[in-house]
Amino acid sequence: MSESATVLAGVPAVNMTLFHRIQFSVGDSAFFAELPGGETVLLVRDIEMDRAKRLAQADRIGCAADYMPVGGLDGDRDTALAQAGAECLRQAGVTTVRVERTLPFLFAHQLQQAGITLNYDGDYGVLQRRVKNDEELEHLRAVQKITEATMEMACSLIARAPADAEGVLQHEGAVLTSERVRQLISRFVLDHDCTTLHDSIVVTVPHVADCHHFGTGPLRKDLPVIVDIFPTHNHTHYCGDCTRTVVNGDVSDIVRDIHACVVRANAAGCAALQPGTTGQVVHEAVAAVIREGGYSMGAPTSEKDEEWIGMRHGTGHGIGLDVHEPILLATGGGEILEREVFTVEPGLYSAIHGGVRVEDMVAVTATGHENFNQLHSELDWR
Repeated sequence: MSESATVLAGVPAVNMTLFHRIQFSVGDSAFFAELPGGETVLLVRDIEMDRAKRLAQADRIGCAADYMPVGGLDGDRDTALAQAGAECLRQAGVTTVRVERTLPFLFAHQLQQAGITLNYDGDYGVLQRRVKNDEELEHLRAVQKITEATMEMACSLIARAPADAEGVLQHEGAVLTSERVRQLISRFVLDHDCTTLHDSIVVTVPHVADCHHFGTGPLRKDLPVIVDIFPTHNHTHYCGDCTRTVVNGDVSDIVRDIHACVVRANAAGCAALQPGTTGQVVHEAVAAVIREGGYSMGAPTSEKDEEWIGMRHGTGHGIGLDVHEPILLATGGGEILEREVFTVEPGLYSAIHGGVRVEDMVAVTATGHENFNQLHSELDWR
C-alpha cells in the first residue's frame, strides 16, 4: 500500500519555513518528516540531538546514523543526512512525499534515488507563515520597536550634523557618508540583540531613483535622505522594517509636496488593509493617491527623463521570519487574511530632487488594521 508523507529540509538558521515548523535553529542541515498517521521525525547532526530533544517541535529526534541505508552513508555530512532521511521514509513505507518551494536539491535527489516520488506543493509552508499567532505578533511588535529606536538615532544624527562650506555633512571630524550611517545602524541594532543581515539603506541623490540602492558617498544639506532599516532579532528571528526620510536644512517646495503625497498614500494603503480584500486593491488605493498628486506610477518611459517623479514599485509585502514574504501589496496581489502582517511603503523618487519613502508595519485585524509604528513621518528630525 502506498503511503505519503510531508518533508521539509535545509538549514533551519536560514530556511525559515523549516524553522517555523520545528522552532529550532541550528546552522547545520536538518531533515523533518510528518509520517503517515501524523508522527513527526526530525534528523539533525549527532552533536545537536540533546539540544533538539529539549527545544525542537517533533515527536522523534534522531541523527543520520540512526537510519543506515544499504551501502552505508556518504562521507559528506549533508549528503549522509539526506540519505538517512530517505531511509527513514523507506522504513516507514513511504513512497510519495509532499515538498515545498525551499527543499534543497540535494535532499530531493536522495529521495528520488530511493524511489520516492516528490509532489511539489507551492502553497505548503506559505499559508502557515502568513497567518500569525499571538506570540508571533508580539515578536513583530518588539522588533519593530527596536527598528524605530534605530531609525530615530539615524535620522536625528543626519538632521543635526553640521555642514561644511560646500554643504557636505560632517560627523566627528569626518565627512558623513551613507556608509558611515549604515555602520552606526548596524552597531545600534547589535546592542539591541538584532542583526542587519542584509545591511540597511541610506540613500540620496542621485542613487535614490534606484529604489533598493544602499546609498554611497557623502550626505548633503538640503537634500532628502531615505533611511530604510530592516533588522532581524537574534533570538526570535522575526524581522522589523521601517523607512523614513530626513532633510538636514531647508526643504524645497517640490520635496515638501512629494512628502505630503507619500504620507497621504501611506494612510490610504493602511486604511485599505482589511480581511477579504486583496493586495491589488490596497496597491490601487495607494496608486490613486499618487496619481491624484500629479505623479507617475511605474517606470519612466525613458531613462533619460530627468524630470520624471514617480513610484516604480509595489505598495508593500508580507513580513515575518523573512523581511520579504508573500503576499505582495501590488498588481496581482491575492486575498488578504486576518492576522497577516504587511509593510505599507509608498515612495516617490526623482534623480534631481531626491526621494521620499514612508514605510510602516501593519497587522490585519478582524475590523481593519493595527499599525505597529509609533514614530512620526515628518522630514524634520532635529
